[in-house]
Amino acid sequence: MPKLALLVTTFLFFVFLLQQSSSGVFEDFEYVGTDNDLKLESDIISTDTHETQNDVKRYLVFGSGSLHDAHPQIENLVYGVDSGSEFFSVGVFNQSQANKLSASGYHVIEDFPLEFHSKYETYNAISKVAQMGNFAQSGEAHNLYNKTGSGIIVAIVDTGVDFSNPDIRESLLRDEDNKPVMIDADGQGLVITNSTFAAKISNFGLVKNYTKEAPENVTSTVYVKNDGVFLDILQTGNGTNISVYNGLYPFVDFPPFGSPVFDGRLLYDMKIGENKRDYIESKSGIYHLGVIYQAHMGLLQVVPVLVTDPNEAGVYDTITPDMSTSWQDFTKRAAGDATNRPDYDFDFTDDTPITIGDGNEFLLYDTDHPLEEHFWERQNDYSAGTVGAKIVDIWGVFSDKANIDDKLNAINGTLLPGMDEDGRFFGVMNDPFPHGTSSASVIASKGEMEYDIYNNTKKFSIKGIAPDAKILPVKALWFGDTIYAWLWTAGFDNEEDSWVYTGSPRADIISNSWGISSFPNTGYAPGLDISSLILNALVTPGSLHENYTGVTVVSSAGNSGHGYGTIGPPGIASFGLSVGAVTNNQYVGYGPFKDEPRFGNTTDHSDHVIDFSSRGPGVVGDPKPDLMSIGAYGFVPALVTKFSADSENEAFRLFGGTSMSAPIVAGSAALVAQSLNEKEIEYDPFKIRNILMSTADDVKNDPMTQGTGMVNALNAVKVVHGHGGKFVVHNDATFSNIKEVIDTSLNSFDSDSIGIDKFGISDNTFPMTSWFGGRLHPGENTTTEFTIENPTDKTLDVTISPIILKLIERSELDGITEVQLQDPILNMSETYRPNYVKLTDLPIENLQPDCFVADGYCVSDTPKSNLTATIPADASLMVLNLRFPFDTFMNQTDTAYADDMKISSLYVYDWKDKNDDAEISSDELSLVNRGGSWGTVQEIRLSNPSEKFDNEPVVGIYPVPERYSYWSGNTNKNSTSMDYTLSASYFGNKSWDDVSVDSQKILIPPKNSSKVTAVLSVPTDMQSGVHQGFINFEGEHHKVNVPVSIGVLETIDDKNKLNVIIGSDGETLYGNGYVKGAFDMTGRYMSGDWRQYYFDIQDNTINAATIDLEWENDDTNFSAFMIDPQGKIVQTNFPPGVFGHFWGWPTGDWLGTSSFSQGGGFFPVKNKDNTSTVLYAPINQTGTYTLLVHSTLFGGESITEPLSLAAKFTTILPDDKPPEIIFVIPEFINKSFVSSPEIVEKNLNFVKYYLDGQEIEAETLDFEILPDGSHNLRIHASDIVGNDIEKTFSFTVDNIPPEIIVKLPKNGTLVSDSLQIDFKVNDENLADSGAISVLFPDDQSFEDMTFFSYNTTKIDDGIYDLKIIAKDLAENEATKVLSFNVDHTFVQPPPVISKEKKEMPQTSLLIIVSTIVIAAIVISVAVKKTRKTSTVIQS
Repeated sequence: MPKLALLVTTFLFFVFLLQQSSSGVFEDFEYVGTDNDLKLESDIISTDTHETQNDVKRYLVFGSGSLHDAHPQIENLVYGVDSGSEFFSVGVFNQSQANKLSASGYHVIEDFPLEFHSKYETYNAISKVAQMGNFAQSGEAHNLYNKTGSGIIVAIVDTGVDFSNPDIRESLLRDEDNKPVMIDADGQGLVITNSTFAAKISNFGLVKNYTKEAPENVTSTVYVKNDGVFLDILQTGNGTNISVYNGLYPFVDFPPFGSPVFDGRLLYDMKIGENKRDYIESKSGIYHLGVIYQAHMGLLQVVPVLVTDPNEAGVYDTITPDMSTSWQDFTKRAAGDATNRPDYDFDFTDDTPITIGDGNEFLLYDTDHPLEEHFWERQNDYSAGTVGAKIVDIWGVFSDKANIDDKLNAINGTLLPGMDEDGRFFGVMNDPFPHGTSSASVIASKGEMEYDIYNNTKKFSIKGIAPDAKILPVKALWFGDTIYAWLWTAGFDNEEDSWVYTGSPRADIISNSWGISSFPNTGYAPGLDISSLILNALVTPGSLHENYTGVTVVSSAGNSGHGYGTIGPPGIASFGLSVGAVTNNQYVGYGPFKDEPRFGNTTDHSDHVIDFSSRGPGVVGDPKPDLMSIGAYGFVPALVTKFSADSENEAFRLFGGTSMSAPIVAGSAALVAQSLNEKEIEYDPFKIRNILMSTADDVKNDPMTQGTGMVNALNAVKVVHGHGGKFVVHNDATFSNIKEVIDTSLNSFDSDSIGIDKFGISDNTFPMTSWFGGRLHPGENTTTEFTIENPTDKTLDVTISPIILKLIERSELDGITEVQLQDPILNMSETYRPNYVKLTDLPIENLQPDCFVADGYCVSDTPKSNLTATIPADASLMVLNLRFPFDTFMNQTDTAYADDMKISSLYVYDWKDKNDDAEISSDELSLVNRGGSWGTVQEIRLSNPSEKFDNEPVVGIYPVPERYSYWSGNTNKNSTSMDYTLSASYFGNKSWDDVSVDSQKILIPPKNSSKVTAVLSVPTDMQSGVHQGFINFEGEHHKVNVPVSIGVLETIDDKNKLNVIIGSDGETLYGNGYVKGAFDMTGRYMSGDWRQYYFDIQDNTINAATIDLEWENDDTNFSAFMIDPQGKIVQTNFPPGVFGHFWGWPTGDWLGTSSFSQGGGFFPVKNKDNTSTVLYAPINQTGTYTLLVHSTLFGGESITEPLSLAAKFTTILPDDKPPEIIFVIPEFINKSFVSSPEIVEKNLNFVKYYLDGQEIEAETLDFEILPDGSHNLRIHASDIVGNDIEKTFSFTVDNIPPEIIVKLPKNGTLVSDSLQIDFKVNDENLADSGAISVLFPDDQSFEDMTFFSYNTTKIDDGIYDLKIIAKDLAENEATKVLSFNVDHTFVQPPPVISKEKKEMPQTSLLIIVSTIVIAAIVISVAVKKTRKTSTVIQS
């Protein structure tokens, strides 16, 4: 596949606003929120709607050729990049158009949803407040250090931000002209205002009516009458058509909404003045009118807007919205009232004009006092966003010329200004579903508003982590938009096809509360995909430009836990900060959680890992996530919009998921950045990262669950100030080890195609807290040097201990649920309590025969079967699991798959028996943690469990009262009892024998640092996969848990060897050889449990792999992916197929989403038998291949299930012929001989050359330097199948030319009638004929004659040259040139016959003649080495 195709496969993904249904979080609650039916009918503007499905979708099209070749007749091109021979583009097509492109040989991929990581949102406000200042101890950082994020800019890349709530209104970033800095990379916020109305204004400024025809090129006119001045919209009674930018496109795809711009009709004249003297002024007399047409809180929002030039004629800088009319239209739609029409005023004069830069850019409306108060004092009830956003014109609405292809009129990210001076458009920043607004509020809420959280008149405030930080809102609803958003935020401008660095980032921190779950559609593994690679480059200084300083990027880990390997892009990116979620039970008693017995009666407990928090590792193998923070749940300021005038809802909401965790860390980073700035300490993103990770609070989980722990902003600020005995730990190896892995992927991408000249990771090394030891073979070591920085003014004494979590005790209990049990206190109808099990009722599992395990040792001979569970004193982590068989979970006798499901969720409480009646009631319970998913295994984790219970630990098993269908949700059928097994596993810290440090205790001087060397040795029997642990750095007042991980390689050194990894019974924590039950039928694609196995292939003859996976339970199912060294998915056992490709399925076992499951689910697909599957994968290069295994369904007969695999790597080709060796070499050669052997073989493995018995490299075969003499060249060629051929070529090297010895003539000889020739040639390698030539001046030549007479009588007098040429078999040539003078006046004497040539007697003559005849016969068959012929030539 072309490089460009490899890039864009992973580059642009469709992003729509999916909000996670609460049913996947709180079992049987229906979604509490807004109606997502947009109800497109509006009284303000009419459209001729035809709800016929247009089947329009957004597709990615790429391949060889040019844009014009692919799209000559399709107009719906969004944008594209043409790099010459290759292109990629994004377009909106129907399926037949997409099929046609696919049939033409182009790659066509349907874009797919990006998930926002919010687990629960609602608008009911009736319970308890979350004091945001308590999160991450940021309130103490405000109070003690006055660190509030001042001077720091945080970009929220999300669904947009609505600044209507006064708590965040002042946080909007403004430029030096006080204009808001906002960007809509999706283009959704464009507002067209090119409908014009001409007013006739006298020299005295009076509005008059037109008595003649109106000016040309205007839509209509302005008229005046007794009750005011109006835009003439009704005209002749038919109304006025205006162009409307469709903020719903392409999500609403039926006519007339099947394009970015549609025609809407206005039917009511709109008031712009009270009388001819008192009106909204326009210097040019031309008024521009438009309509904001967008989604808002799940409903359609329509706002008429008037654009004017009151300050300078022709310069339009003022916007007046008709918010009162919009409010009436909106609330009518919210009420579902299709009959009663409100009394609309269609009046612009009762709204406040907005000039961008005046600080009043907010589209707000107050139903009580629309004009009587200053805008900043109003208690507004309705919002439509903030005007002045820059808009990426992705549809080319106002881009006059395409930047890429004129014929297509395509554009490449033309950035429109927030306000067009010609009055044709402006941009608005809104948040259709207030996800981005909630993220911004977590960071920047001022805490000045008061909210009646309890509904009892008591007021509370909600303060953000960094209330003085500035928010740069960046709307990005498609993944391609996020790439644009990231680069622009990082300080790059898009100029035609290139990104040009402006010199500094536009934001200090980027916060991402979204991710990609269905990664197989990208074609790449998480962590090696293009989004992760770009994010890594954005973080690293010097990566995208030599002067680039880097940006701190914080991303949510995702909500796909409790399985491992569930973090998708971009959270899995190695150099970004990935954040998981812990609990905050302040939602207890709020809204739908009020009067529910299973939630208990207090909100005391917090800071435990929540079950849905995604976990590492990824394919790279480095420790992820990096940090944890509150994600379940908290309250944040929200939009002011109400759905009715009498609504009592206040502008706050419940927010949660890792969507909340990420901005908490981003806000904490802002406090650190402010502290560093004020201390004038230079820093980069890695310094902020290391400070936050080194000051996190340990939550006692494993590295792939918690990273270093829960972010603590106060501790981080203390480090900068050198207070509290805090210190920072980092090492020098992680960055390089990660870079070594990801560079292979980076080198495979063509950065020119996305307009980045320098796309790669800097060659510099940056310190990192976590230690990734790289990928190693068993028996190898990896080393790093840790630096411990002491910023305090005291010497610190630090102890260093490598540790791992080990299982120290397990207890287990079987039971059967009882359904629909009543609580003694909350015994209302359809309100039920859990089944309660005291923790002490669980019998201890016999881990070691006849002994009791404490601290890992047998200390008692008491048989364990007689013991019941108590929490071991040395247990740092308790994991509760509830499991039930798959047949209990899903009725498999039902005709439709997953149409009848039931679950029980899991709770743990601290129970205080207040009335000593030994009966548990909800008012005696304090919820500690909970877990619930639509799968066969539930999980709860408790940190430091022995410290969490002041009273009796009680487990709650809550059977969901009704059965559910995957397809339709609640079936309204009562649930039935379930067989279950409840287990409690206790883990404690144990020494990690594989890691050693050169100093276990070290003193760090004040304001100084010390170094420690650590070595990790891989045991020879360690299985392939990722292995994890910690190195604990502990001082008197501070502790840093450094996550450590390595990837262990399976060496493939024999291509026919069977490589076997035997499965094992595992623990609930991450390990190799088993998977845990973690699938969720309401989760996202990443849900389940993932394992990585690494195969190091260095034999380039291997071209195929066969992998057999085996497990135990028939109801368990696995999908598997083979990942090549570049990160590309080269094969899966369940490809999506043709239909799955167009439906957006990542694999063939994927169900997609449903009305019940917005995440999606799986169904069993078997390609071998019920407990095994086979994957056949191509191998096309050497390097590390990764087998990524995903447990999509889990039988539930145990907590974990062994997974064994057998892998064979071999060569499979239809080739039974050896290579062909083509080489022609003469018997004799000299140094000028040039020729190379040609090996003809498609599947060539190797060629070896042997010269005179010694092996040589092909490039060293140089005939020029060979010595004279005989030589042999042997060539051995083999293909990857093993077919061999060998040929030997013999030759003689002769570099000595022949020797020509001339007797006659002498040089310069004078002749008249004949010239005597007499010479000889000496050479061992002369040919029999054609070796000697004599050339004369009259073009005569004579071959093979050395003694003869040349007749000169027929040539003119003069001086002539005679040339003698001799050439041997090696092509060595000798030349002799002699001159002779012809003078016919000269009397030439007869030839002198020597004594040897006098006449002989007759007898002697006969003997001589006979001898000569015989000799001639012999010579004719012999090779003559020296010749001398006597001949007379007659001319």
